[in-house]
Amino acid sequence: MSLEIKNIMHKPPVYIDENSTIYEGTKKMSDENKGSLLIGNNDKLTGIVTERDIIRAIASGKDLNTKIIEIATRENLITINEEDNIVKAAVLMSKHNIRHLIVKSGDKTSGMLSTRDLMREKNTLKELSKVKSSDWYGSD
Repeated sequence: MSLEIKNIMHKPPVYIDENSTIYEGTKKMSDENKGSLLIGNNDKLTGIVTERDIIRAIASGKDLNTKIIEIATRENLITINEEDNIVKAAVLMSKHNIRHLIVKSGDKTSGMLSTRDLMREKNTLKELSKVKSSDWYGSD
């Protein structure tokens, strides 16, 4: 049994405008109970910001009124297709040391997948146990 990403995503992605501040981003994350936000909108994705990005920014002395786009990941965004399976998602997260994947349906962003989503699925560990250890660290 191979579970597709689209079957375990629970909520649509949450976006924030790139001109928003770090403070506004933390408030939105808290209000929405999210660990990441997409920068832009469904038609134009310009980046992703995570809890880790915000912690690093604050630790380095960034002001909370700094534009959130300044601390976001804007290049080499890691994505997965909603038709892909949970094993591919877990391997990508492990290889890139990330907790959130941007889920695509064609050219459109259809969701976000977190490690929490993977662990909520009772069959995830069963599927992951079938993966060869070389697959975790090989090429994409």
